[in-house]
Amino acid sequence: MTWAPIDRAELLERSGQDPWVRWATSSQVLAVAGEQGWACVGPWRPQLAHWGGTAVVRPGSPGQAESEALEVLARLAEEQGVAVEWFSTHPGRELAVPAGLETTGSGRWDFMWTREAPPTADPVPQGVELEELHDHDDADLIETFGRRHSESFEGFPGQGFATLWLAARDAGGELLGVGALHELASGIPHLAGIVVAADRRGQGIGRLLTAELTRAAIAEAGVSTLGVYSDNTVATRLYAGLGYRTAHRFHTRSLTAGMQ
Repeated sequence: MTWAPIDRAELLERSGQDPWVRWATSSQVLAVAGEQGWACVGPWRPQLAHWGGTAVVRPGSPGQAESEALEVLARLAEEQGVAVEWFSTHPGRELAVPAGLETTGSGRWDFMWTREAPPTADPVPQGVELEELHDHDDADLIETFGRRHSESFEGFPGQGFATLWLAARDAGGELLGVGALHELASGIPHLAGIVVAADRRGQGIGRLLTAELTRAAIAEAGVSTLGVYSDNTVATRLYAGLGYRTAHRFHTRSLTAGMQ
């Protein structure tokens, strides 16, 4: 099939104002479209960092559709002097990477979003208070806590990604949970690094952090986004209960430069 380059305005139109395109892509996005669907890559983080994207094709599309889209997009990215570091398909779809790239890992996750601020009627867990932490000054504290209570912690404190860190503490000052707002390259807030102490889960602390971060994101940008591992059904239910909707379920491959 033929994938032809398009600009972001046409990508929005061709995708039907897809939430991923609206909230996770920026003006630097590289996009293509064809009779089977659309695909794009762009920077995930500010300063044009961590380039990646996705292909969304119609049911019944040829098995090589996403692979052909990635080949075109990787070439366009190379012409811009950047490399594609990750690329997603819907689960169950194959992806063959073009020459010059290798797959180094993969994962499955849901991209979720909401434009509705959670209600403030939820009771605050007894004795729990929220406070702001500093991305740089409190980086070691956040990283140590996150790694202790989650092997997959991805808050990246101290790297300048977060615009807001919140911590939950008990009356004695013990740290019970943390969570952050990151800024995407699109300028949209993205929840990240939400972790609750293993022995305090199920007590409403994660919901408290998520709700407060979501309210902050919506106050800032009118929308909040997040990513969650697809098999984390507890977290997915929590987010859905706070108004989040799943835009896409992705199978993402991590990519790196390989043998030519």
